[in-house]
Amino acid sequence: MPPSINKYKLYLYFFFLIFLSSTFNIQFSKNFKNKFSLKQINIEGLSDDEKKIIEIELNDLKNINIFKLSKDKVVDKLNKFNFLENTYVKKIVPSSLNINLTRTHILGKTFINGEEFYIGKNGKFINSDQINLRKETPQIFGEFNINEFLNLQKILDNYQLKNLNIQKYFYYKNKRWDLIFSNGVILKLPSKNYKHSIEIYKKLLINNNLKNIRVIDLRIINQIILTSNNE
Repeated sequence: MPPSINKYKLYLYFFFLIFLSSTFNIQFSKNFKNKFSLKQINIEGLSDDEKKIIEIELNDLKNINIFKLSKDKVVDKLNKFNFLENTYVKKIVPSSLNINLTRTHILGKTFINGEEFYIGKNGKFINSDQINLRKETPQIFGEFNINEFLNLQKILDNYQLKNLNIQKYFYYKNKRWDLIFSNGVILKLPSKNYKHSIEIYKKLLINNNLKNIRVIDLRIINQIILTSNNE
């Protein structure tokens, strides 16, 4: 009998050992999972309102194991916000994300199918619901390709004319631009080689030849047609 009792005791000890070991492993697994689950997302570089809408978008990433969360997945979510130009994402072990964002410079606003959009320097149309712009920005009229507008901005910048107070841009189907300044002066550009026309306009400004001028018409090559305020 005694040998038989010792055998049962051995099985019993073995059973408790397995049970305790399994319990420990389960608890350890839970603690490990909890410790390395994403809990905090820190966003820098934006206004409080902009941070809020991004935090809402990223909220479903919380509780994901930080080692399994790829930066590409975070960036994909951030790419939904067209007002962002630069994104920097860093995982901080055990449970945080540091995100540094840069908002693109707003160049103007336009309407597409009756809906208002801003135009970013990053080459994207930005739904007005995404940002809260507190300063006035030029209005662009017409159906234009955003790259055509960016090209015009680049030329104006090269001739140091970008900072002039341009209130409105009109784009025509023949790929021509009119610029209207805050003083009411209208600059009419040709459909081709308007870089040269902008250069001419810059020279007219420097030489102070635009007093009492309402319209500067440079649509025809090698011609400058000026209309005064009295006409």
